[in-house]
Amino acid sequence: MKAKLRICASCEWIFKDDGFGCPMCGFSHYGAFYVYGKHAYKYAKTQQPWLDRKMAVYHDQLMDEIKTFS
Repeated sequence: MKAKLRICASCEWIFKDDGFGCPMCGFSHYGAFYVYGKHAYKYAKTQQPWLDRKMAVYHDQLMDEIKTFS
């Protein structure tokens, strides 16, 4: 039986499976419970793994800007 709560293999967006790819980027996905266990249901509401990943990229961009002007 396929899990209804899915996680994107690329951007880590957690969503309920609708038969298509990730709603954010269209990439393939797999069971979120397999990855995060019982925390998957909380992350489906907060999208914390996706947010952390986006914030890390933005942090790196800001650090590069600081290094450029230092």
